[in-house]
Amino acid sequence: MMCKKILLCDIDGTICEDIPNEQVELMATAKVFPDAKDRLDRWHRDGDEIHFFTSRTEDMREVTETWLRENGFSYHTLIMDKPRIKDGECYYWIDNKPVKGVTHKGRWTELVKKNIEIEDFATQADFDKYKDIEGGE
Repeated sequence: MMCKKILLCDIDGTICEDIPNEQVELMATAKVFPDAKDRLDRWHRDGDEIHFFTSRTEDMREVTETWLRENGFSYHTLIMDKPRIKDGECYYWIDNKPVKGVTHKGRWTELVKKNIEIEDFATQADFDKYKDIEGGE
């Protein structure tokens, strides 16, 4: 069964060219990445929710909303002030609900299932396995 997607989507470097916060004057003319709007529009038409979650700061909200509107993006909310990370850092989202993560690598295509290794909290079975290996009680 397919679940409804609640998408948290970055802006800079994900749906358009990567504009650093220090160059706010370029945000109004950022070029949209090919297929980004079409892919997001299809999800929106399918009933999925689009929430833009950006490291742009609250004082950049007006230029961001204007850019999204002028470029025809449909979305539910715009969430500002996502923590900025540096090279070598990673976002971790910890939630009590199912979370799926996608790293945008320059192409907007259908999502495909992949078997990949992830980090997760240990379960009781994990503890039991280690207990057996270490010769615990």
